[in-house]
Amino acid sequence: MKIIYTCFLIIINFGVFAQSNPEVSIINNYNNWGWDNVHVTKNKFISIAVVPDAAGRILEFNLGNVSSLWINPKLLGKSYLPNDEVKQDEWRNFGGYRLVPIPVDNCAINDNGEKTRRWPPPATIGDSPYYVEISTNNEGQQTINVTSGIQNLPVPVYDYQSKSFSSVNKIEEQLQYKRSLHIEDGKSLAFIKHTLQNKGLNTIERGLKITSQHPSRSNPDLEDGENFLAYIPFNENLKLPDGEQFEITTTPQNRWNFINKNRFPIDKNNQEHLEKYFNTGTNWKGEVAPGIFELHYDYNLMAGFRMIASKSWICYVNKLEQTAFVKIFEPYDKTINYEYGVNAEIYNSGLETGYLETEIKTPIYKLKANEYFDYNEIQGAAKINSLPILDVNKTGIITKHMNFNNKTKSLSGEYGVFIEGKAILHVKNESGEVTQIIDLGKVNPLEAFSFKMTIKIDSSFQTLELCIKDTADNIYLLDTYNSNKI
Repeated sequence: MKIIYTCFLIIINFGVFAQSNPEVSIINNYNNWGWDNVHVTKNKFISIAVVPDAAGRILEFNLGNVSSLWINPKLLGKSYLPNDEVKQDEWRNFGGYRLVPIPVDNCAINDNGEKTRRWPPPATIGDSPYYVEISTNNEGQQTINVTSGIQNLPVPVYDYQSKSFSSVNKIEEQLQYKRSLHIEDGKSLAFIKHTLQNKGLNTIERGLKITSQHPSRSNPDLEDGENFLAYIPFNENLKLPDGEQFEITTTPQNRWNFINKNRFPIDKNNQEHLEKYFNTGTNWKGEVAPGIFELHYDYNLMAGFRMIASKSWICYVNKLEQTAFVKIFEPYDKTINYEYGVNAEIYNSGLETGYLETEIKTPIYKLKANEYFDYNEIQGAAKINSLPILDVNKTGIITKHMNFNNKTKSLSGEYGVFIEGKAILHVKNESGEVTQIIDLGKVNPLEAFSFKMTIKIDSSFQTLELCIKDTADNIYLLDTYNSNKI
């Protein structure tokens, strides 16, 4: 058996965070959802719930009482046997944190024997019950492990004219997915490892699209999608295969048809309607800070947004709750193949009550029989007090970079943190030696961290490093200021 993955030190080295690990509980009818054997792990900052009968999905990732995941209210307590004879209107989308094997365009086969796309996606790996167990990893941390059934490909397609499914005469691929997850005390971080294994005999080329479905309204009666945001970092040197910076996966006509069919009647002879609705959506806000793209939810839209994330993060924000949820993942590698050439997508779904998706994509790997790849991810959550999101690292979120005014001797910055502890400022000289340490006070993920103060610093300093020292005296770098910026 062979492991194939991209080396990713800040994520692969889970041990750097190790202190202790909360226990995993198995709870029946958790949150009155109607499912039994829900696996729950929590600390004083975050709570995570994994539901075996809902395809092993994570249906809760909360910071305090703020949820990052949308749950389909129509499917609470339901489960479905593995069966890929699923029609388009029978998608068993429980919500939450889910996955799709990619490429999606060749997972199915039609009556002409042609490989094609099917929605809903393959159901054994996406909608059917998973096996879930608890284990202890090498660092002594309790881990929730999920394993899917064997997904056979291609899957059949339903033809509504003939009222029958296409015939699958030969199983060409067999896939199995696994995920391990743990959290630690004192941190609002979830450490996740994804594994996709080729369980068949043929060499295949597959990857994973890993998706979180997020809330898009503050209560059931409000359509306030402008308060639910997503951020992607980008670089002008990283373009899509067609040379564009990004792609919106709809057209003005498609959007018009969606609104007219699913929302309310609109008239092409009405100039006001044309100006308002004959477009690809007005929620794609664009570059709101250098290299940062922002968008928000739009109830009158069903479309995706594709872009290469130039840094290894993507972010969802509940603006009303001043709470950010981020995914930190493996760096984009332009020498490797990705579906549609991108490693990140945002999807604006008009289904059910509406939800905003943040999606990350693994590369497409060539896997021989029994080979697999691992893909590592960290999810984090923090309170913030300003926007936009400028950067993310394994210590926290930056909404205003640290800045020092040499004339007034004032220091400022705004952040969200993933680690409970003490914020400290390291003042370094040209040789990189710490010449001064300044205590900036206690911090934790449930409180946005900001400062604006006058401080006494030797004017010959070269670098300021803002760090978090946790309760075990481990030091984590959050932000850096270089005096050369003056």
